[in-house]
Amino acid sequence: MRIPAGRLSFELLESISFDESDVTVLSNIRRIKELGIDIEIDDFGTGYASIVSLLKLTPRRLKIDRQLVLPILNSPAEKRLVESIIDIGTSLGIEVIAEGVETLEHAHILKELGCHGLQGYAFARPMSANDLATFAFERRWLAA
Repeated sequence: MRIPAGRLSFELLESISFDESDVTVLSNIRRIKELGIDIEIDDFGTGYASIVSLLKLTPRRLKIDRQLVLPILNSPAEKRLVESIIDIGTSLGIEVIAEGVETLEHAHILKELGCHGLQGYAFARPMSANDLATFAFERRWLAA
């Protein structure tokens, strides 16, 4: 059974380390992708992933951990680091998502840095399914 592209994602924590001996794991990930399931790397920047592992995994999305995103308002070094991660992901054809976008100022900076997507409280808090339906119907995310 083939799943329509973009409908389902398999999220790997960035703390999972891959080396040359992980042929079985990489083979299973390839088979998952062949089923039409996207691979995403979550919490990037806090674990062990390397550029080589990104090349091996070829994920569809890379989510920058909130611990790196939060300080970009006051730390030029952290801002440059996040920009570098966005550049690496983009150069490899990987969509880059920033987690922990708490303020609209974060959102504006990340947009200027070329981040493809933003996730965080600046847009909405966790909500029930009913509240989500209302939120989507009223298009309240557009205010952010």
